[in-house]
Amino acid sequence: MLARRPGISSFVAFRFRIWMPVAVILTVLLTVALMFAYGIPAVQTRLRDYAQDRTLARAAAIADALSGERRGDWRQTLRASAGEERASVLVVGRDGEVELRVGQPLPEGLPGKVREKAASGERMRLKLGERWLAVVPINRGGELFGGLVLVSGDPGGAVYRIFLRAGVEAAAIASVFGGGLALLISTLLTRRVERLAHGARTIERGDLSYRIKPGYRDEFGELAEAFNAMAGRLERSFSRVEEERATLRAVLDNLTEGVLATDLKGRVLFANPAAREMLGLDDRDGPQRLPDPWPEFSLPEAVLRCARRERCGEARVRGKDTFLRVRLEHLPHFDDHRGGVLVVVQDLSEGLRLEARQQRFLANAAHELKTPITAILGAAELLLTEEEDDPEVRRRFLEHIHSEARRMQRLSETLLRLARTGWDHREPDLRPLDPEEAARRAAESMRPLADRDGVSIRVEGEGSRAYADPEWLEQALLVLLGNALRHSERGGEIRLRVSGPSITVEDEGEGIRREDLPHVFERFYRGRGSRGGFGLGLPICKELVEGMGGRISISSERGVGTAVTVELREVEDG
Repeated sequence: MLARRPGISSFVAFRFRIWMPVAVILTVLLTVALMFAYGIPAVQTRLRDYAQDRTLARAAAIADALSGERRGDWRQTLRASAGEERASVLVVGRDGEVELRVGQPLPEGLPGKVREKAASGERMRLKLGERWLAVVPINRGGELFGGLVLVSGDPGGAVYRIFLRAGVEAAAIASVFGGGLALLISTLLTRRVERLAHGARTIERGDLSYRIKPGYRDEFGELAEAFNAMAGRLERSFSRVEEERATLRAVLDNLTEGVLATDLKGRVLFANPAAREMLGLDDRDGPQRLPDPWPEFSLPEAVLRCARRERCGEARVRGKDTFLRVRLEHLPHFDDHRGGVLVVVQDLSEGLRLEARQQRFLANAAHELKTPITAILGAAELLLTEEEDDPEVRRRFLEHIHSEARRMQRLSETLLRLARTGWDHREPDLRPLDPEEAARRAAESMRPLADRDGVSIRVEGEGSRAYADPEWLEQALLVLLGNALRHSERGGEIRLRVSGPSITVEDEGEGIRREDLPHVFERFYRGRGSRGGFGLGLPICKELVEGMGGRISISSERGVGTAVTVELREVEDG
């Protein structure tokens, strides 16, 4: 977008305000000039005819007046007639001599032709320089006395000059009035145009909420309303685009897969947090150089090949502790349609670890099933082949069969509990309850087993009401008590400490190894030296607690014991 020079709009507006009045003035002057060019000749012709006729009529009137007066009064009559327009009046006798002269003298004298016409009593009119001359006969008593010569004071020229001066004055007044009116109109129009330009610049700067006041309902008002409607549509469109962009950004930021986009030169233009962590990119904005983190697979070269549309596809690479799948896709409509490359990095390490734990679990489960089944089959075969009916031997074998069957029952219950927590999507029935009561019920349920193993269970502390699903909470506490009982020695003690919305299960067993603590909540994980179990109790307990909106934590020290804390959401007062 071209940069707008400062003051350009005011300069254009100033020129518009000047040139519009100038154009109006020029139009007025052109109209006056055309009027003078085509109208003045006609006026001049009419004025000339008027001057001739008027001079002749005046001469005839003066001659008639002289015919009825005494000759001694002629000079006074002639002076009165000549003084009106500074004319010259001459009386010529029949002999051609001037007998009486009044008014301005004639510098060139009276032409002989005129004398002859006046003496003979003929009428005539002609132009004498810039003046008009008329000759009429004078009759006295029915006889020809001579002729009257009247030379006018150029009335046509005077009228023409008056007309010309009036035309020039009218042109000047029309120019001033028209120019002022044009300046006023141009100023009003310019201000409305400036409001439209200001609105356009405001929207250009990103303020799509700006609206223009339409003012009068004329063409500019309709333009302002159309402008406001356009701005409203743009604002709604940009809002939708921003919402979609924010939604897309939230989705990409929360993906576990790494997603990044590069231009055709391999520079990173976008990367979500997962991709930055996997590839070691920093958080600064702007294009970054694409890293090359794997020795056996060059990511920059693969991106450049994909940008040239040679080969995209996917590859699998192995890092120090990771196993990744890298997929590349060419983007034709990206980076202002110049193109780019989409890189998706998926971490397969967790899946592989999960698969390994599942395989290990299956092997452990198969081993746990094989041992009691082998023991049951062996005891049953001995009972079947025993010839003597020894009650003591028979009882020992039956107790062994019963013990191994119970072991198989526990395994099946654990597998069933795992299936329920993994596939049952039922929402928890959260309700306010007393954690101390829940702890006492769980302790009473485990007390027979604890008495059998010579372990005591004690509930301490005082709790506050918390939100929990009673069934889920009891199941989680039974899992923790079962683990504590299994790792306690005869004569030991298990304590359930209640504090506010939290319940802590403590035992005095051998504790958990430090290197095993970070993995105890992983499914199928069994630490080294574990006493039985299948690595499912704590993961099931964690899923139950977190499903109720709580948190679970564990601490352990070798030779001292283990403490597992379940923290629930407290019920707020009021």
